[in-house]
Amino acid sequence: MREKLPLFFGGIIVALIVLSSSLFTVDQRQYAIVFQLGEVRTVIEQPGLHFKWPLVQNVRVFDRRILTLDSADPERYITSEKKNVLVDLFIKWRITDVKQYYISVGGNERLAETRLLQTVNAGLREEFGRRTVNEVVSGERDRI
Repeated sequence: MREKLPLFFGGIIVALIVLSSSLFTVDQRQYAIVFQLGEVRTVIEQPGLHFKWPLVQNVRVFDRRILTLDSADPERYITSEKKNVLVDLFIKWRITDVKQYYISVGGNERLAETRLLQTVNAGLREEFGRRTVNEVVSGERDRI
């Protein structure tokens, strides 16, 4: 009987390790994607305790809060009068479709910020190109 006692405790320890690697929590401020062998298996949007198969599935979490992208240096835009205007900008953004976000940028937040900044810069260049300096610095800034 005493010879089987270490084997029994060893089995309990292995079972606890497997159980602890099978459970994960999702915070209310996060989304989670469960991958099975590298492919997206499920998207978890509800917070709480969830189950995954150890060694076969892995989990990656993404922030669901509003994120801020602040440009370090002011951007130079040219108005319709061919005058330079320096504009300091920031962008508030959030992940709404986490699966599409992962497919588009591989879950890389820096790449997502780069693409977002390029899109916003192109739109701002177009808007500033249509307006005069007076329109830019007057009360119409909110419409831009």
